[in-house]
Amino acid sequence: MLKISKLFLVGLDGETLSAEEIEAIKALGLIHFIFFKRNFLSLEQIKDLFYSLDKVGSVLKAIDQEGGPVVRLSPPLFPPLPSPYSLAQKKDPAEEVKNAAQICAQSLKEFGFNFNLAPVLDLADDKAPSFIRERSFGKESSVVAELGSVYIKTFLEQGLLCCAKHFPGLGGVALDPHHALPEKEKVTRDDLYPFIKAVETGVPAIMTTHLVVKTIDEKPATFSSRMVKMLRKDLNFSGLILTDDLYMEGAAIFSMEERVLRAFLTGHDLLLLCQNFWQTVSVVEAFIKEVESSFSLRQLVRESLKRQDKVLNSFLPS
Repeated sequence: MLKISKLFLVGLDGETLSAEEIEAIKALGLIHFIFFKRNFLSLEQIKDLFYSLDKVGSVLKAIDQEGGPVVRLSPPLFPPLPSPYSLAQKKDPAEEVKNAAQICAQSLKEFGFNFNLAPVLDLADDKAPSFIRERSFGKESSVVAELGSVYIKTFLEQGLLCCAKHFPGLGGVALDPHHALPEKEKVTRDDLYPFIKAVETGVPAIMTTHLVVKTIDEKPATFSSRMVKMLRKDLNFSGLILTDDLYMEGAAIFSMEERVLRAFLTGHDLLLLCQNFWQTVSVVEAFIKEVESSFSLRQLVRESLKRQDKVLNSFLPS
């Protein structure tokens, strides 16, 4: 039986699961989940939540634990993590990044997480918009590439999945995809180099973003088969390609059902639906019906799941 719901990385609404939510998760066969501050109260509560999910067969437990302004777990629950930008300013940035990544990976493992949506490989200087500045390793492509590579290697050594983002690079844009659809004229070699290096390092996953690059496609990367082809063919990436959250305003040029279908058709292997759980249930149900009625869609799902299984089987215990 084709497990179509494995294509989704789903957010939950709160700190516990109701009987109705558990029933919906079981009925749809949802197994990949992403967690936010709204899902955390205490160590005991997180263990209880994960236990509830494990009972229904959860596989991926993902989080954005980048450091600095973007952390979902904060002290006292989690060790403090400096921002990537501040780490890059240190005397020995590579060593600092390695240490921070090690602390992050080990702490995530203790909680039961197995997938961190980091590092950020966008270029940003001290004049960059606040939504990206502290999350980046800086403006120099070679530095971002090197430090990103150190971060990825450290996570791989710890046996955790990580994810380079946001392809093809948000450097130079003024708008935050959470709230609007940013555009840039072109993607430069500098934008791409950190991602090229990440692929060479063996990064298991890359996230695209809601960004229009005018010289490549009038559609944002999320819905652009040209962008995904660039990742697969030009960068020779065979791992998982994720969308950014499809609930973001930057993706709001289509209905939710259309966003999911179009993002999948462009070649994404994991579709992020991070917000309203019950709306997500409806959207996933609609997608499953669509796939079940289309031979060509079923073939594409099989290809995506094959890629997904290959990556997950090499990281996660069977």
